[in-house]
Amino acid sequence: MKIACPFCKSGNLKIHQKNGHAYSTMYRCMECSRFFSERRFTGYSGLKLPPEKIVQIVNCLMEGISVRATARLLDVEKKTVLRVMSHAARLCQRVKETKLRGLRPRYVQADELWCFVNTKEKHLRPNAPAEWGDAYTWMAIDAETKLVISYHVGKRDPVSAFEFISDLGQRVVGQFRFQITTDGLRSYIPAIEERFGAGVDYAQLIKVYGTPDANQGPDWYRPGRVLEAVPIAVSGDPDEAHICTSHVERHNLTIRTQLRRFTRLTNGFSKKLENLKAAVDLYVTWYNFCRVHQTLRVTPAMEAKLTDHVWEIGELLNAGASS
Repeated sequence: MKIACPFCKSGNLKIHQKNGHAYSTMYRCMECSRFFSERRFTGYSGLKLPPEKIVQIVNCLMEGISVRATARLLDVEKKTVLRVMSHAARLCQRVKETKLRGLRPRYVQADELWCFVNTKEKHLRPNAPAEWGDAYTWMAIDAETKLVISYHVGKRDPVSAFEFISDLGQRVVGQFRFQITTDGLRSYIPAIEERFGAGVDYAQLIKVYGTPDANQGPDWYRPGRVLEAVPIAVSGDPDEAHICTSHVERHNLTIRTQLRRFTRLTNGFSKKLENLKAAVDLYVTWYNFCRVHQTLRVTPAMEAKLTDHVWEIGELLNAGASS
């Protein structure tokens, strides 16, 4: 591959230095006399690992392997795995900002997925940092293409609801009417009213829970039985046949399977909020563009016509670098 100067586009280059530890070569442009690395504008810039190792780390993290286990399997330091995750997450944010725009979903489902940072809410001390305790991943998914349109990591409060719905509004085409279904969380109602007004058909699916089944685990970890799900139209004219949250709730299972820090009753939980956000940033873009959906037989991004092929990890990172 012919390399050109990223500043003046000249091909008159001279090798200045070969960095074996960084697996890259430094060049000097003979026209503008500036220096640059061959990895400068790739998805691997700033990391000292070979590209193959970086891809392996991302693959491990996206297949449900914990940070420490990834470090052991690939013979790298734990902090190296976290550094690669943060680096890839920043690139994935750029892909999200450039690709997830101008969408036209017909049926959107939204839900919140619980996890915790450092310590569970009931074990928090009075002087604990504000980011510790319960953390919720708000997620909106297109029920037809399975594309994750928008997401937000925060608390389960009105502030996070407004930020989440505001981001959702930036992803869809203005004045495009669609139907959105959420659970019975009250914070959704003012957030959707402020962002969309009467421009969407909004409904809530209220679940009525009964006494937990005595045969389903110990008393301290026994889910309540869902007796019925009551659809309620909140605004507009939602189609009752599509008042459903099954797709986004099934996607919650996918997250808990693919991201170790979301697995319940383990020690793989997030110790820092920034690491949780980075993991979600990386996962969502990987899920949209790299993971073939078993039902669709293509990636959600392909089904949504955002791309025409399955992305590899390297292509995902390079796309973020060039965005």
